[in-house]
Amino acid sequence: MLSSMLSRGVSASALTLALVSASALAQESLPTIDVGADSSNGRQPAAGLPGGASDPAAYHKPNSTTATKTDTPIKLIPTSVQIVPHQVLLDQQAVVIDDAIKNVSGVFSSPYVGLQGGWNIRGFLDYAYYLDGVRVNPFTALPPRETVDVQQIEILKGPASILYGRIQPGGLVEVTTKQPQAEPHYELQQLFGSYGRYRTTLSMTGPLDAEKNLLYRLDASYESADAFREGLHGNHVFVAPKLKWSPTQDTSATFYLQYYSGRDPIDGGIPGLYSKLVPKSFNVVAPVPISRNFGSRDAALLTRYDLRLGYRFEHSFDANWKLTHRFDMNIRDVPEKWVDVYNPNPAGCSLAGCRVDRDALSITPNTEQNYFTSLDVNGHFDTFGLSHTLLVGADGYHTKNDATLTFNWSNVSPSDLFNPASPGDLLPYTAAVDSSFRQVIRESWYGVYLQDQIALPYDFHLLAGFRYDSAHNSTDRTNRVPVFSTKYTVVDADAVKPRVGLLWQPLPQLSLYGNYVEGFGASSGVNADNSALPPEEARQWEGGVKLDLFDSRLSATASWFDILKTNVRTPSPDPALNAAGFKISTGAVRNSGVELDVQGQVTDEIKLIGSYTHIDSQIVSDNSGAQGNRWWGVPRDAGSLWAVYEPQLALLRGVAFGAGFVSRGSVEVDRANSFSIPGYTVVDLMARYGFDYLGKKVTFQLNVGNLLGQTYYISSGWTGGFIPGAPRTFKGSVKVEF
Repeated sequence: MLSSMLSRGVSASALTLALVSASALAQESLPTIDVGADSSNGRQPAAGLPGGASDPAAYHKPNSTTATKTDTPIKLIPTSVQIVPHQVLLDQQAVVIDDAIKNVSGVFSSPYVGLQGGWNIRGFLDYAYYLDGVRVNPFTALPPRETVDVQQIEILKGPASILYGRIQPGGLVEVTTKQPQAEPHYELQQLFGSYGRYRTTLSMTGPLDAEKNLLYRLDASYESADAFREGLHGNHVFVAPKLKWSPTQDTSATFYLQYYSGRDPIDGGIPGLYSKLVPKSFNVVAPVPISRNFGSRDAALLTRYDLRLGYRFEHSFDANWKLTHRFDMNIRDVPEKWVDVYNPNPAGCSLAGCRVDRDALSITPNTEQNYFTSLDVNGHFDTFGLSHTLLVGADGYHTKNDATLTFNWSNVSPSDLFNPASPGDLLPYTAAVDSSFRQVIRESWYGVYLQDQIALPYDFHLLAGFRYDSAHNSTDRTNRVPVFSTKYTVVDADAVKPRVGLLWQPLPQLSLYGNYVEGFGASSGVNADNSALPPEEARQWEGGVKLDLFDSRLSATASWFDILKTNVRTPSPDPALNAAGFKISTGAVRNSGVELDVQGQVTDEIKLIGSYTHIDSQIVSDNSGAQGNRWWGVPRDAGSLWAVYEPQLALLRGVAFGAGFVSRGSVEVDRANSFSIPGYTVVDLMARYGFDYLGKKVTFQLNVGNLLGQTYYISSGWTGGFIPGAPRTFKGSVKVEF
């Protein structure tokens, strides 16, 4: 899979919430930093039934730490940042984080062969994300990320490399996990779903000593499920314990461990009837049942172990200054075995026969080691009548992926598009070898950054900062079958990039903002002479409006953005070098558009979260004739809306109904705009009933996904296979809390 990702031009490089009262927010004039609180903000929902009227903040979170690494009201941050709160995950029964991303404008999940994949944000795809401030950067595919320990998901729009290092310019996904609590709380949930889905989750938290200086948390899940795709099955176990020690009021250390083991099916998808030799009208996803599998039934990412452990140390020097240090280590052993499918030629296809060529790929062993550390000092001070919130920090990251890739195509029998055989086993295919090589990839970078948030006169707020980055990447590739060469490449790059934003708050409920940001991304690779191509760079202009309505129970953000990414790889003008896979960095892509996000409580009975996006995408520079085309994977228009109604009548107390839709326009599948995946609209429903029984909260819930049975496809970016969205599905659960 690693080689497939690299060959398809997929970038593998980079890529906490404090609740304050609505009355306090209305009086805020300065960015605030809660130096004495837990910056992870893993607070639990307010007392009462989940998502009920007693929890008016369930859909509206006023503060963010992702955009600035300081605890700041969103309405005082001069950039677009959106939060998917915990209650939304509960109402939609989002069991993986991909299920939650659909609620945010300009963010589209792009699963890779049915696995975790990445996120297309403002038109640019990245596979990296952040977990409690720690980089998760897969060189190999990840299993879909569990939500049993997830508190909320934040999306920072635009280039985020100023604070987070090398990442694509569209934005950044930050997953915030639940933290240990001082009050005991226990949850047990059992979920049953379509296609044999069975999921059990457990959450426990509370103190371990009378003084409550030592707190614990345990989140765990087990899941087993078939797929609507023929012959595919997955199962896993996930355990995430945490321990928080607070020896004094000013000092705390949180230690954590995450363990994942299981198998996740690899899905080659539905082939496309694709050929540059025929008119575009013939280039379509093959018209076959979405359950049809052209690969093998035992194709899977076999996670022997995925172990993450680390700590977060926090110390407040006084009421204004705070130090935070993080260290994280992630080691993985994730062998992969699967059958890839190739597009049949539409010119040679008929109902009587349409050949689908295939090959087998095995990546074993496939190990990965990741190390991350960061040190931040932030605080508040005044100079010349101006109030400052200063952040000074440094971070470093090192990863090593060691994988042996084995291919077999001569021994893999073709299939037929319209009359395929049932999926077979991989064993006969992986016994033979046509090509094999070992590839060791090492990436290291470090950065230092400085940021200042300044409260200016007349309700203006300035955000300014910069980052210095230094990055090193090396690839050592040794061919084994056939034995003919060893290839070693090294890429070094560094850069200084700025960010500046200005916000004006003429009314407590209204903010107007603008920003200019530059980004530093992945290296484009090497030239034919083994010299490094320059890294991708980007710049963004953005402007917008933020509103707080209904006593800060509802928030809305409207933004306009323009992002230009340069040094994009394009084919070499030398035909021989291009045939050998060498590229040059003369490409450029521009994505501009408008976004609208709204979320919160409209009335005492109705909560909602919704979004709309319009993106004009254009390839500005390219050597393959694609100049002027749309960039792949970017819908022109997209939107979503989800609302929950909780009647306040005494007879219906505890009852809730939810409904929503997700709509996407068509997307191009490659730079040549050879053909596009059609747009779609999917409708979802929810019903819930919660009540108290013997001092325990009991909740029954039913969710229906894709109510109308819409056929649609959710991935693009290469023309070998397209992943279909799930048909109509049901998820029912019962949860007990005490």
